[in-house]
Amino acid sequence: MNKTKILQELSDFIAIESVSTDPNRFGQIINAVELLAKKLKALNFEVRIIKVDKVPPLIVAFRPAQGKPEKTIAVYAHYDVQPEDPIERWKTPPFKLVVNNGKILGRGIADDKGHLFQNIVAVEELINDVGTGRDLSLQNNIIFIFEGEEETGSSHLEEMILKAKETLAKADVFYITDVGMHEKNIPQIFYGLRGIIYFELEVETGEKDLHSGVYGNRVLNPILLLSELLSKIKSSETGKINIPHFYDDVRTSSQQEIELLEKVARTESQEKKETGTYKLVTVDEKHPHLSTKTYPSFDPHGIWSGFTEQGLKTVIPNKAAAKFSFRLVENQEPEKIEKLVKQFIKDNLPEDVKFSLKNLGKDAPFYTDIENPYIEKTAQVFKEVFNHETLINRSGGSISAAEILQRIFKKPVVLTGFTLPGDNIHSPNENFDEEMFWKGIEALKKIYSA
Repeated sequence: MNKTKILQELSDFIAIESVSTDPNRFGQIINAVELLAKKLKALNFEVRIIKVDKVPPLIVAFRPAQGKPEKTIAVYAHYDVQPEDPIERWKTPPFKLVVNNGKILGRGIADDKGHLFQNIVAVEELINDVGTGRDLSLQNNIIFIFEGEEETGSSHLEEMILKAKETLAKADVFYITDVGMHEKNIPQIFYGLRGIIYFELEVETGEKDLHSGVYGNRVLNPILLLSELLSKIKSSETGKINIPHFYDDVRTSSQQEIELLEKVARTESQEKKETGTYKLVTVDEKHPHLSTKTYPSFDPHGIWSGFTEQGLKTVIPNKAAAKFSFRLVENQEPEKIEKLVKQFIKDNLPEDVKFSLKNLGKDAPFYTDIENPYIEKTAQVFKEVFNHETLINRSGGSISAAEILQRIFKKPVVLTGFTLPGDNIHSPNENFDEEMFWKGIEALKKIYSA
């Protein structure tokens, strides 16, 4: 493996500022697409660039096996990255690849350009191994699905995937490489993700702001109303959501699932250290570690109203607004939850108070059978490469592609990756452990050659 060449090509990829949240850098998005398309074509992939409106294109690339294929493996990753802010906290330039003290640093290296590039390198290495006397070769057809809108919610992903349905329907399994390992050299495979529905709520109590000395005690204050409303939705002590019928469709975890998740559970002291929080809460007193995995959750993300500048202004504002989201688990439908939330707001605001509720985005939950044979096969490969039992886990986060691909194509999905908990994903000094990067490529080579 020519590591110098691989790192140079990866450096060129990291240097492209493919920040999908910044419309001023859309040209960089296109540069990333062109770089990937050129690389894939050089490896004899049939490359299709799928465009919808002025959004980051989807790359769908197909390459046949060397000889009669065992199966067709489809692999998803994304080439867009988070903004580099706050840039002053970076120790190295964010869009310059730096290898230092066993870490590969750069914006997007862990989420998800590093994983994406590992997949390409694994295929390239298998192609190059033919005729060298090495044991491995590309024994499966490969389909790459590279998205550029993941960091902004994947709102056009399903539409673009349907445009490539004929190609993607050939897949026997979908791998998604956009998560990480439990710890260094301790691999894990995820069988579930929570969904999400994200709202913006505005409460309006009158036509204009008022003087608190003249009208205090006589008019409603929207800041208080909104704060009280958000507090009613969820118990701050337990995390339990108080909206009627919210839990109606939540399934009970099986004993097998509870035992599997106990293996990946962190202690209370570990969680406190990891999060920097002073107090932990739990929905499940018996199994606290399930709170972020098998239970839905509610969290406000921001609230604004009135006067927040320096100095004094005794105003009673006429409006207050907040952004908040619900994380959902399998069987919960975002559309149904939206109706329940809207009714709860209506029932808990005073009469004559106006409100508007905007749905800013949603993802359905993802769940796949733990007995999925591809999970078992991948776990065995990981054990060979990392010399450790593969843990089976689920995440409290959301990845649109997992649910979309499974729902449309009804094929197994394997969700995995090689980053570590301390890799600063979405934060300054994002990095990928160098040893895990190279071992990840070896693992992918074994998967693609089996």
